[in-house]
Amino acid sequence: MSTSLDDIDYWKLPIADRLVLAQDILDSVLAETRADTLTPEQIAMINRRCAALDTGEMTSEPWEAVHDRLTAGK
Repeated sequence: MSTSLDDIDYWKLPIADRLVLAQDILDSVLAETRADTLTPEQIAMINRRCAALDTGEMTSEPWEAVHDRLTAGK
């Protein structure tokens, strides 16, 4: 006979154990959703852009400056 998740009384676990269990579940969900989020082409593009930043071939701009520019005049 197998145990159903409905048969487990999580409230009997110590708080620390429940927190570890909750974090493990969230980590497993994130791991699965992250794995399917980006295509190989997207990963390659990110890697190219990171390399361009590292070599100085491309520059970045602070978010605050971008935000100010986009919201100017509103």
